[in-house]
Order: sequence, then structure tokens, then C-alpha cells
Amino acid sequence: MSNEIVLKIECKLKSFHCKRRFPICEWSLGDFRSFIEQLLDISIENLIILLHSQELTIDRDQDLMCKIENLHENDTISIDSHRPSDDIDDVNKLPEKYRMSDEIYAQRKGTLRDYLQNHKLGKYRETQSSNNNQQRKQQLREINRLKLKELEIGMQISVNEPMTNRKYGEIVYIGILRGIYDEFIGVLFDGPYGDSNGCDGIIRYFDAKRKHASFIRPEYIEILRNDMNK
Repeated sequence: MSNEIVLKIECKLKSFHCKRRFPICEWSLGDFRSFIEQLLDISIENLIILLHSQELTIDRDQDLMCKIENLHENDTISIDSHRPSDDIDDVNKLPEKYRMSDEIYAQRKGTLRDYLQNHKLGKYRETQSSNNNQQRKQQLREINRLKLKELEIGMQISVNEPMTNRKYGEIVYIGILRGIYDEFIGVLFDGPYGDSNGCDGIIRYFDAKRKHASFIRPEYIEILRNDMNK
């Protein structure tokens, strides 16, 4: 097994997924558990870490990750919790008495939706500009969906954001950032050309020196082919 491998992390409780490279010959299972606790804000004693449907129990936390049997490149680690209250993102799990169907809510008067509809505000504004913006957003989502299928950890890429010089780097993270339900690409540069160190101020998604990384939206990423020169 290599010293480093790419693993995928999925947590349906938080609607979270990502992919990054882990130093499995340096990290213990306990280190990985601490990383997940920080990443997903699930208390370490409540974490359930599953590999191929088998739980990696807390009594193995001293084991290096490279010693975990059946752990392979691009394996998926599934995260669950012993406490249903950790599922803070799924409103469908609310008790029945706290839920209201969209049809019933639409019939109510005096709600925010009723006000916006009556005054043609927000998404209910009937303008050509609004329709064009929606179409552009939909097109951009489709472009990003196709782009994400091509991108992999370790790829050499260029970053072409508006109003900035072209930059070159390596993909080290792909996935959702906490609180933002769009995929971002974590890019590591070989110089201080970015605005991040792999951390958003609270969560560390990957390791990088100060200003040696950035989180980039997929539409600004271009894959460097073997026959391309910087």
C-alpha cells in the first residue's frame, strides 16, 4: 500500500461529500476520527466510521491507517452518528407536527412567500433579466457537473479566474465546504499565489502553507494535458 492514498468521505446526515489524499502511514485511525469530528461537527464519541459496511471501532484508534485491512485507493468512508440529533440538515427527519407540506404552506396568507408573490419580489419578480439569470445559472451548474466528472486528486491544472493572472497548481481536494452546498476544488500552488492555507478559518480541509492554496469553483479550472507547456 502507498504511503498516501485518495479516500472519499460521505455523510448523508450532513449531505456532505469530498475527496482528498490522506497520509495513511502518518495518520492513525484516531487522527482520522479527529479530522472527521472537526470537518462535520459530530462529537468524536458519537462518530460511526464505516469501510465496506464494517465499522472501524474506537478501540482501533491507535492503529495506523495503513494497517487497516481492505483499505484501498479511492475507497469510500461512510460517516454516521449514534445520535439522531446530529442530523441537523435534514428537515424531513423533523417530527410530523413540525412539518408542513409545500401545498399547505402555499395556501397560507401572511407568510413570507405570500408577501413576495403579491409584490413580485425575489424569485417571483417577472423580468426578462431574472429569467436570463436563471438560465445562466442552470447552464453553469451543468458545465460544473460535467467538469467535476473529469477532475481527480493529483491532477495538474491551471486556474483562470476573472480579473486575475493565470495560476498553476495541483488538485488536493474535491468536495463540499461546510455550510456551502456547492463543490469546490482545493488547489495547492508551489508559491504564495493563493488566498488560503487549506483552512476556512474553522475547518482544515487539507494542509498548505499560508497563501499557497485556494478553493476554486470548477468552471475556473482547466486540466493541463501532457502536451501543454506552462
